[in-house]
Amino acid sequence: MIDYVSPNLAMGRFVRQHLPQVPTVYYIAPQEWVWSINNRNTNLILQITDRLLAIFLGEAEYYQKRGAKVTWVGHPLVDRMQMAPGRSQARSMLGISAEQIAIALIPASRRQELNYILPVMFEAARQIQAQLPQVHFWIPLSLEIYRPILEQAIRHYGLRATLVADQSQVVIAAADLAIAKSGTVNLETALLNVPQVVMYRLSEATAWIARHVLKFSAPFVSPPNLVMMEAIVPELLQDKATPERITQEALDILLNPARQQQMLTDYQRMRQKLGDVGVCDRAAQAILQLLEKI
Repeated sequence: MIDYVSPNLAMGRFVRQHLPQVPTVYYIAPQEWVWSINNRNTNLILQITDRLLAIFLGEAEYYQKRGAKVTWVGHPLVDRMQMAPGRSQARSMLGISAEQIAIALIPASRRQELNYILPVMFEAARQIQAQLPQVHFWIPLSLEIYRPILEQAIRHYGLRATLVADQSQVVIAAADLAIAKSGTVNLETALLNVPQVVMYRLSEATAWIARHVLKFSAPFVSPPNLVMMEAIVPELLQDKATPERITQEALDILLNPARQQQMLTDYQRMRQKLGDVGVCDRAAQAILQLLEKI
């Protein structure tokens, strides 16, 4: 079972009930260790999994304390980043001159994020552009169906911006700063040594339910902060994710070399907690060892 909570939990439950002799492995398990509302999913994962392959140290510790057989293999992005371009190569590929300030805008990988994140992020970009005339925005296109929406938004906010398809790593690697929604892209940005501002917004109704009904609480939401359990990158969530706050954080990072260096130093500390290269090989080896015991 790999990621995807609901279908994999259902599949694991089916296998346990009807094929109990079949060994099961969960790789990239649900992040119950961060934002579990109750123990239901955690207990179910323990019931349906013979071996859990953890990608975070905190995840490994969480499940081990609850009796799971866990192998910490590290984060698969560590392997993927071995093929990523460096800053100079990425800027050359995109035709970015040395004096140009390049900011990557990463608003969405899901349609609902276009509704709640894009307007705030693009208004912040407009404010940044007004203060830094030499800035140019680069936007990786996650899905082609989003192109018309993004092109219209670029025109609406009057941004000097370029959409780039199928080259998200190149866009991020070339940037002086990334303004990104919360998600795995934050970890990718950190591994590429690019300073960043993280933001996220839900609908007001969803946020209210999460806060008041589900009693949702998490120390952090972006993976770099979760790895370290400290705020190494700024997170602006819901009511705090305003164009003004994003602009303030972005300009402070861009214009403050000491803050940039501190973030890069924190990235290196974070990198040490993600495991060595060979993550996918270690995951495969753990699976093969389980098969040998059949």
